[in-house]
Amino acid sequence: MRASSRPQTIQIFLPHGDPSGIRMAEITTRTVRVFDAHRSLLGGFLSTPEASQVGLYFLFGGDSEERVSCYIGQTGNVGGKLKQHVTGKDFWERAIVAVSLTNTWTDTHVGFMEWEAISRAAQAARFPLMNGNAASNRYTPAPLEADCNEYLETISVPEAG
Repeated sequence: MRASSRPQTIQIFLPHGDPSGIRMAEITTRTVRVFDAHRSLLGGFLSTPEASQVGLYFLFGGDSEERVSCYIGQTGNVGGKLKQHVTGKDFWERAIVAVSLTNTWTDTHVGFMEWEAISRAAQAARFPLMNGNAASNRYTPAPLEADCNEYLETISVPEAG
Protein backbone atom coordinates (compact mmCIF):
# COMPACT_ATOMS: atom_id res chain seq x y z
CA MET A 1 0.00 0.00 0.00
CA ARG A 2 1.42 3.43 -0.98
CA ALA A 3 1.78 6.01 1.79
CA SER A 4 -0.73 8.30 0.12
CA SER A 5 -3.39 5.55 0.12
CA ARG A 6 -3.13 4.59 3.79
CA PRO A 7 -4.45 6.54 6.77
CA GLN A 8 -1.97 9.06 8.12
CA THR A 9 -1.95 12.26 10.13
CA ILE A 10 -0.73 15.48 8.59
CA GLN A 11 -0.02 18.28 11.00
CA ILE A 12 -0.14 21.82 9.60
CA PHE A 13 1.30 24.67 11.64
CA LEU A 14 0.61 28.33 10.85
CA PRO A 15 3.66 30.14 12.28
CA HIS A 16 2.01 33.55 11.91
CA GLY A 17 -1.55 32.38 12.55
CA ASP A 18 -2.69 33.13 9.00
CA PRO A 19 -3.97 30.17 6.91
CA SER A 20 -3.07 32.03 3.72
CA GLY A 21 0.43 32.79 5.04
CA ILE A 22 3.38 30.49 5.54
CA ARG A 23 2.38 26.92 6.35
CA MET A 24 4.55 24.19 7.84
CA ALA A 25 3.40 20.64 7.27
CA GLU A 26 4.61 17.24 8.33
CA ILE A 27 3.31 13.72 8.45
CA THR A 28 3.56 13.02 12.16
CA THR A 29 5.38 9.69 11.75
CA ARG A 30 7.98 10.96 9.26
CA THR A 31 11.13 13.08 9.52
CA VAL A 32 10.37 15.55 6.72
CA ARG A 33 9.04 19.07 7.23
CA VAL A 34 7.60 20.97 4.26
CA PHE A 35 7.11 24.73 4.10
CA ASP A 36 4.73 26.45 1.72
CA ALA A 37 5.53 30.15 1.34
CA HIS A 38 4.36 32.77 -1.10
CA ARG A 39 7.21 34.82 -2.56
CA SER A 40 5.95 37.95 -0.79
CA LEU A 41 6.22 36.10 2.56
CA LEU A 42 9.72 34.73 2.01
CA GLY A 43 11.10 36.88 4.84
CA GLY A 44 8.97 34.91 7.29
CA PHE A 45 10.48 31.64 6.07
CA LEU A 46 14.00 33.11 6.15
CA SER A 47 13.58 33.87 9.85
CA THR A 48 13.07 30.16 10.68
CA PRO A 49 15.95 27.93 11.79
CA GLU A 50 15.12 25.57 8.90
CA ALA A 51 16.06 28.25 6.35
CA SER A 52 19.75 27.52 6.94
CA GLN A 53 19.39 23.77 6.40
CA VAL A 54 20.17 21.53 3.47
CA GLY A 55 16.96 21.30 1.47
CA LEU A 56 15.03 20.41 -1.64
CA TYR A 57 12.73 23.08 -3.06
CA PHE A 58 10.11 23.61 -5.75
CA LEU A 59 9.32 27.03 -7.19
CA PHE A 60 5.91 27.46 -8.84
CA GLY A 61 4.55 30.35 -10.85
CA GLY A 62 3.47 31.52 -14.23
CA ASP A 63 1.42 34.00 -16.15
CA SER A 64 -1.93 32.38 -15.27
CA GLU A 65 -3.53 29.53 -13.27
CA GLU A 66 -3.49 27.37 -16.42
CA ARG A 67 0.16 28.06 -17.25
CA VAL A 68 2.05 27.26 -14.06
CA SER A 69 5.71 26.30 -14.39
CA CYS A 70 8.01 24.63 -11.88
CA TYR A 71 11.70 24.82 -11.01
CA ILE A 72 13.21 22.09 -8.82
CA GLY A 73 16.41 22.72 -6.91
CA GLN A 74 18.55 21.66 -3.97
CA THR A 75 21.09 23.43 -1.84
CA GLY A 76 23.14 23.32 1.33
CA ASN A 77 21.44 26.52 2.56
CA VAL A 78 17.88 26.71 1.30
CA GLY A 79 17.18 30.23 2.59
CA GLY A 80 20.27 31.66 0.93
CA LYS A 81 19.40 29.99 -2.36
CA LEU A 82 15.81 31.26 -2.27
CA LYS A 83 17.11 34.81 -1.69
CA GLN A 84 19.19 34.41 -4.86
CA HIS A 85 16.11 33.22 -6.76
CA VAL A 86 14.15 36.34 -5.74
CA THR A 87 16.41 38.38 -8.01
CA GLY A 88 17.47 35.66 -10.44
CA LYS A 89 14.18 33.95 -11.31
CA ASP A 90 11.16 36.14 -11.96
CA PHE A 91 8.50 33.56 -12.80
CA TRP A 92 7.82 32.07 -9.37
CA GLU A 93 5.27 33.11 -6.78
CA ARG A 94 5.26 30.10 -4.44
CA ALA A 95 8.04 28.04 -2.86
CA ILE A 96 7.61 24.55 -1.45
CA VAL A 97 10.65 23.74 0.69
CA ALA A 98 11.45 20.33 2.20
CA VAL A 99 13.97 19.87 5.00
CA SER A 100 14.85 17.15 7.49
CA LEU A 101 13.30 17.40 10.96
CA THR A 102 16.54 15.95 12.30
CA ASN A 103 18.76 18.21 10.14
CA THR A 104 20.60 15.15 8.84
CA TRP A 105 20.26 15.55 5.08
CA THR A 106 23.51 15.97 3.19
CA ASP A 107 24.36 17.24 -0.28
CA THR A 108 24.19 13.61 -1.44
CA HIS A 109 20.62 13.27 -0.14
CA VAL A 110 19.30 16.41 -1.80
CA GLY A 111 21.37 15.85 -4.95
CA PHE A 112 19.73 12.48 -5.46
CA MET A 113 16.28 13.80 -4.53
CA GLU A 114 16.62 16.71 -6.98
CA TRP A 115 17.62 14.35 -9.78
CA GLU A 116 14.79 11.95 -8.98
CA ALA A 117 12.20 14.75 -8.55
CA ILE A 118 13.14 16.28 -11.90
CA SER A 119 12.91 12.86 -13.54
CA ARG A 120 9.49 12.17 -11.98
CA ALA A 121 8.21 15.66 -12.83
CA ALA A 122 9.32 15.34 -16.44
CA GLN A 123 7.61 11.95 -16.71
CA ALA A 124 4.38 13.25 -15.13
CA ALA A 125 4.40 16.33 -17.40
CA ARG A 126 2.01 18.16 -15.05
CA PHE A 127 4.02 21.41 -15.17
CA PRO A 128 6.58 22.68 -17.66
CA LEU A 129 9.97 22.53 -15.95
CA MET A 130 12.12 25.66 -15.85
CA ASN A 131 15.29 23.69 -15.04
CA GLY A 132 18.07 24.19 -17.54
CA ASN A 133 19.29 20.63 -17.04
CA ALA A 134 18.13 17.31 -15.61
CA ALA A 135 20.58 17.46 -12.67
CA SER A 136 23.05 14.65 -12.20
CA ASN A 137 22.72 11.33 -10.46
CA ARG A 138 26.00 11.14 -8.60
CA TYR A 139 26.86 7.97 -6.74
CA THR A 140 24.32 7.35 -4.00
CA PRO A 141 24.71 4.25 -1.80
CA ALA A 142 21.68 1.93 -1.93
CA PRO A 143 20.63 2.49 1.72
CA LEU A 144 20.73 6.28 1.27
CA GLU A 145 18.84 6.00 -2.02
CA ALA A 146 16.11 4.00 -0.26
CA ASP A 147 15.84 6.69 2.43
CA CYS A 148 15.65 9.41 -0.23
CA ASN A 149 12.85 7.61 -2.05
CA GLU A 150 10.91 7.47 1.22
CA TYR A 151 11.52 11.22 1.77
CA LEU A 152 10.27 11.93 -1.75
CA GLU A 153 7.18 9.80 -1.08
CA THR A 154 6.49 11.97 1.96
CA ILE A 155 7.09 15.22 0.06
CA SER A 156 4.80 14.11 -2.77
CA VAL A 157 1.73 13.47 -0.62
CA PRO A 158 -0.95 15.30 -2.61
CA GLU A 159 -1.96 18.73 -1.43
CA ALA A 160 -5.50 18.98 -0.19
CA GLY A 161 -7.63 21.42 -2.13
